[in-house]
Amino acid sequence: MKVWDLHCDTLSELRKAEHAGRPKSFAQNDLHIDLEKLQKGDYLLQCFAAFVNLGDKTPGADPLVTALEEIDQFKRIMAAYPEKIAPVYTAADIRRNAAAGKISGMLTIEEGACCKGSVGVLRRMYELGVRMMTLTWNHENELASPQRNPGGVLVPQTEKGLTGIGFAFLAEMERLHMIVDVSHLSDKGFWDIVEHGTRPFAASHSNCRALAPHTRNLTDEMIRALSERGGIAGLNYYAPFLDTDPTHPENCRSTVELIAKHAGHYKQVGGAQMIALGSDFDGIDGPHQLENAAFLPLLADALRKEGFTEDEVEGIYYRNAMRFFEENL
Repeated sequence: MKVWDLHCDTLSELRKAEHAGRPKSFAQNDLHIDLEKLQKGDYLLQCFAAFVNLGDKTPGADPLVTALEEIDQFKRIMAAYPEKIAPVYTAADIRRNAAAGKISGMLTIEEGACCKGSVGVLRRMYELGVRMMTLTWNHENELASPQRNPGGVLVPQTEKGLTGIGFAFLAEMERLHMIVDVSHLSDKGFWDIVEHGTRPFAASHSNCRALAPHTRNLTDEMIRALSERGGIAGLNYYAPFLDTDPTHPENCRSTVELIAKHAGHYKQVGGAQMIALGSDFDGIDGPHQLENAAFLPLLADALRKEGFTEDEVEGIYYRNAMRFFEENL
């Protein structure tokens, strides 16, 4: 069964390895994702995030340079294996690549601060191929506040959301048809998007707070609002976002059964049409049953046992995401 994954941090890991003088080949490596694993997992499309950590203490670290270097990683991968993987910039590219038997790669950004508050830089990111972006990662920036609270992972950030510049970015992203990604955004920021945005948006790698109370997950009210706007949510494989005790990550499990239960809750609250995959591969640690991209076939049986029909399983694996991006790019 084909796979469409809304989020991974592989570009960041490749950049780090290169900077450390130990470059990794995308053809085959020890990461969660490489070309061989994507082929074994029968991937249709992988979203590759240019990830920026504003807490990076490396001398001279610059969010814009980091993002551009990771975008360069993406471009070099696409150029190195043109017969096996090709970029997606438009809805037509998705089906063109599939018809040619190629995996597709879509460029995204995780941390809007790489644009340094400049709508002009945002437009240039779109020109480079970025088609989805989170406004934040885990640090407050010029655009918005993240889902971080001094009270811990069970206490949502409900007071601070988008800034004035953040609202300008929201408007420009919608004009460009660059998908707004609310994963990592504060509760207040989420509702700012709902109130002030007009287009469907995504939560690329977030689960259900009713089952796993980590604030990185979505409440039932958020799930309904996302669904009503025609949005999509990607199931995250990170154990503290799946299990019931995120304050003790060492006790949390990442199993296909737990992922399927979150899918079941999404279906109950927002409908099966909104569910997709958002692995967070190469951005998560700890043991997880879906060890890497090659293991994705394991999830299908767990979804069937959770009560999903074959059509719904295919929807979660790739059809819902394909529909969403074909309608919204």
